[in-house]
Amino acid sequence: MSTPVALVAAVALLAANGLFVAAEFALLAARRSRIEQYAADGDRRAIHALAGIRELSLMLAGAQLGITICSLLLGALAEPAIAHLIEAAISGVVELPEGVVHAIGFTIALSLVVFLHMVVGEMDPKSWAISHPESSALALARPFRGFALVFRPVIHLLNLTANGVVRLVGVEPRNEVAMAHAPTDLLLLLKESAGHGAIAADEHRLLTRTIELSGLDARAAMTPRRDIVSIDAAESATAVAAVARSSGRSRIVVHDDDLDHIVGSIHAKDVILLDPSRRTITTARDLARPVPITHESHLLEDLLVEMRTSRQHLNVVVDEHDVVTGVVTLEDVLEKLIGDFEDETDR
Repeated sequence: MSTPVALVAAVALLAANGLFVAAEFALLAARRSRIEQYAADGDRRAIHALAGIRELSLMLAGAQLGITICSLLLGALAEPAIAHLIEAAISGVVELPEGVVHAIGFTIALSLVVFLHMVVGEMDPKSWAISHPESSALALARPFRGFALVFRPVIHLLNLTANGVVRLVGVEPRNEVAMAHAPTDLLLLLKESAGHGAIAADEHRLLTRTIELSGLDARAAMTPRRDIVSIDAAESATAVAAVARSSGRSRIVVHDDDLDHIVGSIHAKDVILLDPSRRTITTARDLARPVPITHESHLLEDLLVEMRTSRQHLNVVVDEHDVVTGVVTLEDVLEKLIGDFEDETDR
């Protein structure tokens, strides 16, 4: 092969090597959710990219095959062609033994080819793919999938062989990158995003509290028994109004004798709406509404849904012996989610 043809082929191989490297890192770094969104919008490039992500193990094997082929051919074509040019240039300037000229040409040519292969064929494509994972995956999906389709039998065989070796050491290979994240993983992702300025500090706190809510139960948010504002069922509506006014609470727990015998709860507006002439003859029992009972271990995220669905703003919390240990309000649950907030009744 003539030197000019070999040099042109070397440039093409260098570009192909960069394509395989970029495609490999793009498929690894691209966010699957973003690619799926593009595919849902009808972007055919995204459909090819999504297909590659779904059989990632096979695609990575194809990328490695392509990189290996390009590297071998690059060494076989580029090094002799460049060495020939360097040897001719040296011979035209000084007279040296043929062996010395060949050694100098070989050394310089090999160093140049290795440098170009590492920088242009490896590092630059890798940096581009990592910096622009989705756009690079979309741009390279079709040509890379085309290569994988042509060499699919060979790639499949190599992949099966590699998976067999991996299984021998007790590792089960996967065809896709695991996309699911545990709550602790999500917290780390949020922390990293906040550290890089991708989300604001307030958003970070809110999202963190939202995830942490899944691990909390009713006991974590409840008002303990000693702090429950309550009244005996035999007391009058006037007494209920006095308790509401002195405590600043809008909901008062009603009980028979003690808190282990809950009758229900009264909203302050029920007393306000009552005719003043009837407040002395109406008892707390008459105004009490049923109140749900929930266990201490009941998850807050489930309790929040239940309270919204049933339109209940107060639940009585009991332990495993059905002894009342506290009450939890919708405000208590929301404060666990967004942080403590004060209203006009808080002191």
